[in-house]
Amino acid sequence: MQNWGILQKNRTYRNLWIANAGSQLGDWFNQVALAQITLQLTHSSEAMGLVLLCRSLPAVVLGPFAGPFVDRFPKKPFLFATDVLRAGFAFGYAFAFIFHASWILYAGSLLLGISGVFFNPARDAAIPLVVKPEDLTETYALESGTTGILQILGAVLGGILAVTVSPFVCFAINAASYLWSALCILRAQWLEVHAATSLHTPYLQALSAGFHASVRNRIVRSIIFIGISWGLAGGGYYLLIPLLGSQTFHLGGLGIGLLYAIDGIGVLIGSYLVHRIVGKNHHRAVIWYGVAYLTQALFFGLLAQSTFFLLGSLLLLLMRVSSGVIIPLDSYLLQTSTEQEMRGRIFALHSSTYGGVMQISYILAGYAFEHIGIPLAGLLIAIISLLCGASWLIQFAAQGNAA
Repeated sequence: MQNWGILQKNRTYRNLWIANAGSQLGDWFNQVALAQITLQLTHSSEAMGLVLLCRSLPAVVLGPFAGPFVDRFPKKPFLFATDVLRAGFAFGYAFAFIFHASWILYAGSLLLGISGVFFNPARDAAIPLVVKPEDLTETYALESGTTGILQILGAVLGGILAVTVSPFVCFAINAASYLWSALCILRAQWLEVHAATSLHTPYLQALSAGFHASVRNRIVRSIIFIGISWGLAGGGYYLLIPLLGSQTFHLGGLGIGLLYAIDGIGVLIGSYLVHRIVGKNHHRAVIWYGVAYLTQALFFGLLAQSTFFLLGSLLLLLMRVSSGVIIPLDSYLLQTSTEQEMRGRIFALHSSTYGGVMQISYILAGYAFEHIGIPLAGLLIAIISLLCGASWLIQFAAQGNAA
């Protein structure tokens, strides 16, 4: 895996990393158990899409309005408070299992989405405050690689526990992981010198300024547009994994967990490629970002045609290697192109617009998988990824940079 030096030399970031690693591991226990319980209680891919929709909807509706608050006040209280809230909401899923009540799945997803509205932009905005600019590429490659490792562990262990013990245990572990994250965040200390001056800016003016900044900035504008485009189709991927594992490969919760583990291996390899090949070279980051969308399209289209577990696993691995390149470069390009005082608003806007079309995608993909089949729906999704990569390369590759 990539260089761990940033963890050794930066104590504050190390606390943030440990906090996030704990909650991410718990999230995968939740993800596998939630997919299994939803399909068991509803027997419907459309219901699975609705559960995912409930989790993403708050970010769409509230996300843009949360941005000014994230920029105005210290990040640490947002991170701590949302972790404590998420611990309670995550444990609430256990009651859906106990009482066989599918409505709790929707309510729990909605509440988790609401409590997380402030968390992601606050953490994204906090990272450049504790990490030097020259270490950002290494940091995001490490974060992506960590995500891959934890996904492998969490998906496999979550799949085993959900099948052999109980989904209840998975939900309890997820709740405990949020409390662990909250405790680690309490130990992290950093200075936000711009917070006091931000208090003097009226809320609506700050909201408007963030929107106009994103429109004027070519890189930010392009990344947000690509996020919207991929979000319109990407929801199909999150439905495809449980459908392949449970219905196509007939492996139930274990199959879902194994596919998520393979997904994590791909992300890990992709993040390693970013660290080894892209490094601190900004031009390479620009090129690889676009190329990875093209290869992601190719392997996703082929994955949707597969009916055998081994072949599907290989195609999924290759597809997620491409995603593992995209994930850290997306954050890196957005961070290096945004002023510090605007980062909360920019990341909130990016997250909310991406999530906005993603919720439409959950419904459309669920409908498409049931009515036109996985192979044809998968090809349509692949075409959108192809267009994302092509549009980025046309805009920036020939110029040699994304400045």
